[in-house]
Amino acid sequence: MSVFLLTMLLAAKPTLELHGAVGEAKPKRDWVYAKQGQPVMLHAVLRGAEAQEVHWFKVEPTIGAIDNTTPSFHFEKVTYAETALPSCDGKLTCAADITPTKLAPVPQLPGVGTMAFRVEVISKDGVTLSTPGMSSTKYGGLTPEVFRVTLRRDDSLIGYASELLNTPYIFGSAGPDGRNQSDLLIGSDCADLIIYARRRSGKKATYTSSYEIDRQAPLLKAGKVPKAGDLVHFPASRHVAILFEDREPVGQVDENDLILHTCWAPPTVQRMGDIDCVSRPYRVLRFPE
Repeated sequence: MSVFLLTMLLAAKPTLELHGAVGEAKPKRDWVYAKQGQPVMLHAVLRGAEAQEVHWFKVEPTIGAIDNTTPSFHFEKVTYAETALPSCDGKLTCAADITPTKLAPVPQLPGVGTMAFRVEVISKDGVTLSTPGMSSTKYGGLTPEVFRVTLRRDDSLIGYASELLNTPYIFGSAGPDGRNQSDLLIGSDCADLIIYARRRSGKKATYTSSYEIDRQAPLLKAGKVPKAGDLVHFPASRHVAILFEDREPVGQVDENDLILHTCWAPPTVQRMGDIDCVSRPYRVLRFPE
């Protein structure tokens, strides 16, 4: 090795990256998208130094609802907090636990949703290194450089919508110039939650409002039976949701049915009759196959 190359190597600053892996797959820098039950391991990739201390943190939103539209469109700031993961202290790997500690969990959809993470390493030389965390923000929320792990229930519309659990309701989340906060896993409003799920399932869909979502998911034809994954539209209250469970009496949408939705609170599953955002008439919509 040449003296020049050796000098350059010695002068190089240590670096730290956060990678993730599903099961036995090779760790990557890309965000992790996986299914419920698949183990996800976080890896602190330290180069140019030896670790003396290692500390892991969840990066979580602390607010359940914000408004981007008042008095005019802007990206309202989402507030975040970091929650230490002491069980991973001292380790360069950490099992990704996405259980929220700031926003309420959804009992009907356990073990799914989105969580961001940060890792901090203090080297044996006394240098502190960190991956981006709660201070790294843009467009109102965390930048893409903050590492995310997203688990979904399955590959249905409900499953892909479940990826946005643990994120806040954001009225007007479809920002200009393609800067959509749903795609960035920052948050969503009622229509964007659904369009996000549709797009994630590999289907063509355009972000829109609850007023116009029936242009993409037409009114269910007479004689067709509603099923989980259909949309329930409430035009009087400017709201739309996903039918989560058609309870008795089966075959008709009524106040006893469960919907997956977000309305001035993070995405959750609720009985229709218990929700202020629900209004009559109920309209059932269905995306084309």
